[in-house]
Amino acid sequence: MKREKYIITVPAEFDLERIDRIIPILLETDISRSQIQKLIKSGDITVNGSETRANYKVKTDDEIEIVTKEDDMLLPHEENIPINIIYEDDDIAVIIKQPGLVVHPGHGNYGSTLVSGLLYHIKRLSILGDPLRPGIVHRLDRDTSGLMVIAKSDAAYISLVEQFSSRTVEKHYAAIVIGKPVKDHALINRPIARHKKYRQKMTIDEDGREAITEYTISRIWHTDMGVFTMLNIILHTGRTHQIRVHLSAMGNPIVGDQIYSKKWEKYKVPYLLLASTYLKFIHPISREVLSFSAELPLHISEYIDKLDSMVNQ
Repeated sequence: MKREKYIITVPAEFDLERIDRIIPILLETDISRSQIQKLIKSGDITVNGSETRANYKVKTDDEIEIVTKEDDMLLPHEENIPINIIYEDDDIAVIIKQPGLVVHPGHGNYGSTLVSGLLYHIKRLSILGDPLRPGIVHRLDRDTSGLMVIAKSDAAYISLVEQFSSRTVEKHYAAIVIGKPVKDHALINRPIARHKKYRQKMTIDEDGREAITEYTISRIWHTDMGVFTMLNIILHTGRTHQIRVHLSAMGNPIVGDQIYSKKWEKYKVPYLLLASTYLKFIHPISREVLSFSAELPLHISEYIDKLDSMVNQ
């Protein structure tokens, strides 16, 4: 059996939360409470080196260690998960990922992922790269919705990975943030690295990797609940949590960001208000320039309606 170990240091904003509630949030995975409780009972989840209880309320800087056991040969399997495929040919597919869906297996969660749904609906996916991630050449966070391109052939995989690596893929996002940025338009060029203490988080770090995010304000709402701003975002690099880290560091975290916004629960949104809305790349075989746009997902459009109604009161 293969054993995987994950260590979480609890940030201050999760002080006194139940352990079985915060683990899926901080790992950004769909591991269920029942799975967590089973791991706790078997002694595979400990706090500060000691066994714990499922209703334990964590304290700031508690160190949670999670050990999962999986068969070495456990690979993704087909599941009938709805997938919105908007384009498909012999080599690629373009989809709109729904919010709340983990892209690929990991952190003890080997089912109910986008990969499982792709295997059911598309069948043929490139097997180059990580065997747990067939066809995957880029990713979106669990609660981020929107456009993704999938590699069906190995030739497509090689070409798309190169395009993402060389930054020739054009990627646009929409986000609703708390407050109003100082500038109407800006290029954020601040390096990002894994947080030295809270390893499940990323942070601005001068020793980190280059990260460039460009934004333009498109709408502003002044409400009794505060000021909110919609941003159109162009992602020039693709670091983990890049948009979320840059906007939070700027003082304008995305509404509903459970990791980078201390008051995320206040706004009662089911998912992060961030979506991939535009994707442009060169077809790996035909060399045709392809571009795709996606409407805002329902949870974001509903929040816009809510903000509009608050302004018009």
